[in-house]
Amino acid sequence: MGTHRMVNHKNLSRVFVFGLIMVGIYSAWVGVIPEQVSLIPCLFHTITNIPCPGCGMTRACLSITQGNFMQAYMFNPFAFLLIALALSVALFPNKSKYVWESLSNKARNWILILVLVACLSTWVFKLL
Repeated sequence: MGTHRMVNHKNLSRVFVFGLIMVGIYSAWVGVIPEQVSLIPCLFHTITNIPCPGCGMTRACLSITQGNFMQAYMFNPFAFLLIALALSVALFPNKSKYVWESLSNKARNWILILVLVACLSTWVFKLL
C-alpha cells in the first residue's frame, strides 16, 4: 500500500485559494467591512499590545477579494505575496516546485532572508 500525503503544499494552497474566493463572495454578498473584521485575537498582540508582523493579514486578504488593493496594502502588504504564492502553487504545482527546487540552496536562503528582512522592516516601519 503506497503512502499518499493528503496534506501537502498543493492541497493547502488550493484550500486557501478556494477559501479566499468563498470569503470574497460571502463578504461581497453580506457587505462585510474589513476594518470591522475581528476573528481570533493575535496572541502576540494580546500579550504585548504590539501588532505582530502578520497582524492585518486577514483584513488585507479580505480587502483584496473586494478589490480594495490600497486598503489591503495598508493592512498588510505581504498579503499580496501570500496570495501570489498560493495561486502559483495551487494552479501550477509542478512548475512552482520545479522553479523553487532548481534554485541553489544559497539562492533559496537569500530569497527567504530578503523576504524576512522586508517583512520585519515593514513591521518596524508600521510601528513607528
